Amino acid sequence: MKSQRCRLDWPVEDEYELIESWLRPTSTAAGLTGDTAEIVTAKAIRDINESGQVRYLMVKDAAGSPVGVVNYRRLNIAAGSFSIGGAIGETTLWGSGIGFEALRLLVDHLFHGENAHRVEFVTAGYNRHTLGMLTKGGFVLEGVLRDYHYLDGSYHHRTVWSILRDEFERSVAEYGERYPIHDVVPADDKRTAELALVRYLATHPSTSFDRVAMVSTGMAQ
Repeated sequence: MKSQRCRLDWPVEDEYELIESWLRPTSTAAGLTGDTAEIVTAKAIRDINESGQVRYLMVKDAAGSPVGVVNYRRLNIAAGSFSIGGAIGETTLWGSGIGFEALRLLVDHLFHGENAHRVEFVTAGYNRHTLGMLTKGGFVLEGVLRDYHYLDGSYHHRTVWSILRDEFERSVAEYGERYPIHDVVPADDKRTAELALVRYLATHPSTSFDRVAMVSTGMAQ
């Protein structure tokens, strides 16, 4: 998963320590996400990532340097519902657009590769960088949880956003040329494989379909 500005990669061992430093309770990123009471360790992140409960992906810039992290988890398998999150750990890159690119790549992957129907994002009402991305990314505000966070001596709201498949598809139709979605397997490779299968079947070899037909015929008699 990559764009001109960044790419998303599976974390390597030493990068889990970096994620821990970005998300520790005293970090600025944790303050913006409202997760200052959550204790995050490199081992816990690695364990939950490898278990599949939550998937963490490193955000790397065009030079390949890790600058942030995104994550996703399934909320409802049958309904194709996912929750996503993330943070750009390098504060000098806030407002640069790389966070928006990373969020877009993750959303593209979920709809295009994981058959998502609904993708949800929640964030504190004072997080102007994330709110700016969500309002540009086609997300719809679903609700406001009043006085959910306490920061800097006062209470703040929590906002709940989501994007559905039809909304995502409209966004792709409108901005597809500017933000193209890249297939994991190129279309030409898929077509080549399909043609190989067609040529194989055209020679009328013995296949499992023949056995099914014979059984069906015998039952009919």
